[in-house]
Amino acid sequence: MILERAVLVLVVALAAFPAGLALVNLWLYRRPRLEQGRQRPALSLLVPARNEAASIEACVESALASTGVELEVVVMDDDSTDGTGEIVRRIAERDPRVRLESAPALPEGWNGKQHACARLAERASHEVLVFVDADVRLTP
Repeated sequence: MILERAVLVLVVALAAFPAGLALVNLWLYRRPRLEQGRQRPALSLLVPARNEAASIEACVESALASTGVELEVVVMDDDSTDGTGEIVRRIAERDPRVRLESAPALPEGWNGKQHACARLAERASHEVLVFVDADVRLTP
C-alpha cells in the first residue's frame, strides 16, 4: 500500500513537471518579444489579384492593421476589368506601405496565379514573403 502510494506520487510528479514547464513558458512567452534595440521583423504581403474589386479593399485594409512588423503590401493586378487596380491605387495614395504592380504578359506554359506569384516575389522588398488571396482577412 505504501509502495503503491509512493509510485502514484512519483508518476503524478513526473507528469506535472513538464505540464508546469509548459504553463510557465506560455505565460512568459505569450507574445513574441523583441530584443531591446532590435528592429521589428519585416515582411512582404503579396496578393495576386484579378477581378477582385469585391474583396481587395478588405484584404489590404486588414493587412494594414497588423502591428509589430515592418510591412509592405504588394498587389499585382492581373488585367482586372472590374476596378481592382483603382481600389488598390486609392489605398496606396494614402498609405505608403501599399504598392500596386501590373502583371506582365503571361509567358507560354505558365498559369496566371503562379506567374503573378513569381513576379510578386521578384518585386518584394523583404526576405519574408507571405502570399494571400484577395478573399483573406487578417487580424492584427
